[in-house]
Amino acid sequence: MLPSSFPSTGVAHLLAWGALAALLYAYFAYPAILYVLAKLRPFVPTARESERAAVTVLIAAWNEEDVIAEKIENTLSQDYPADRLDLIVVSDGSTDRTDEIVAAHAAQTGRVRLVRVESRQGKSLALNAGVDAASSDVLVMTDANATFEPDAVRRLVSALSDSAVGAVSGQLRYRPGEGTEATEGAYWRYESLVKGWESALGSLLGANGSIYALRSSLYRPVGPRDVNDFRIPYEVLLAGRAVVLEPRAVSRETAAPDLWSEYGRKVRIMSRAIPTMLSLVWPTLKRGRAVLLWQLISHKVLREIQGLFFAAALAGAIWGALLGDAVLTVLLAGHLALYGLGALGWGVPALSRLRPARLAAHFDMIILASVSALLRWATGRVEATWTPTRPSGRDT
Repeated sequence: MLPSSFPSTGVAHLLAWGALAALLYAYFAYPAILYVLAKLRPFVPTARESERAAVTVLIAAWNEEDVIAEKIENTLSQDYPADRLDLIVVSDGSTDRTDEIVAAHAAQTGRVRLVRVESRQGKSLALNAGVDAASSDVLVMTDANATFEPDAVRRLVSALSDSAVGAVSGQLRYRPGEGTEATEGAYWRYESLVKGWESALGSLLGANGSIYALRSSLYRPVGPRDVNDFRIPYEVLLAGRAVVLEPRAVSRETAAPDLWSEYGRKVRIMSRAIPTMLSLVWPTLKRGRAVLLWQLISHKVLREIQGLFFAAALAGAIWGALLGDAVLTVLLAGHLALYGLGALGWGVPALSRLRPARLAAHFDMIILASVSALLRWATGRVEATWTPTRPSGRDT
């Protein structure tokens, strides 16, 4: 027990329930409000299938010799006029056969170009180099390990045929039964609902890095540590254009092979997302975009720092339990049960096959990744590049 001079349980309750309220708001109340707003004032773009803009597909690649040939063939086989579609592969200092493979395809067709960045700089700066080399009206961003459905580019361009739309995100689908698809896929299904309601307002926050497109005139160069698939579409919103989701434009990828791989990926993304989002708060305020700022904080900032809220809720529960508070003792038991089940699901292969343990493990992984990302950001250890842990990595 704590000494009698220690503050009352009132502060412990405030800490525990305040933190949980923030989490419930971010995960449930915000989507509910979005749903209502989308019904009250929907943004309805007008897509005209007949328009065929010139399109450049951009791939930032680092040591992607295992998948780059398949990706080139997948891109060139799109159901889109061949004379209106080309491909630029930016080799971000690759040291394997990536350049050789791309150059061989470029020699066979004028629709493929290789842009080499001599020293490895990361995906964001590689995209800047690719955009500088492009001259098309529409840019499609994708990853080397992403496979497009045959009509994906056509679907993206169709959504952009409305002049009010500046950028459009496609839909990522994980290949079934591979890696962490069962849990990561469940998260993406939830996130797709939220993104759908944001899209219904014309203000989708962020795109999927494996498949999105924008008007080249709206592209703004990104910094080396920016999360490019968030900042690029957000700049489109700041420019006064809509950003929408086209769920019929499908890209397929393999999920992370295990939770540790997914944990590493999330830490890297979250640690870069925090400064990217904070840097956008003032530009949003300057433009008087109150609703957009509300979305930024509710959907992105609160999610990225959720580890702080879970830590605060746990601290409040421990504090109250030590003071003998029955309610907070029960809350502490709930925390320990969740984290314990997740730890077992993460560390014991036999238990990981059970859905409750698997979901709890994925939940624990997200919390731990958020805490690790906050620490990495606070200590100035945000990386511009990384070494993929997937069979073929998403980003460079």
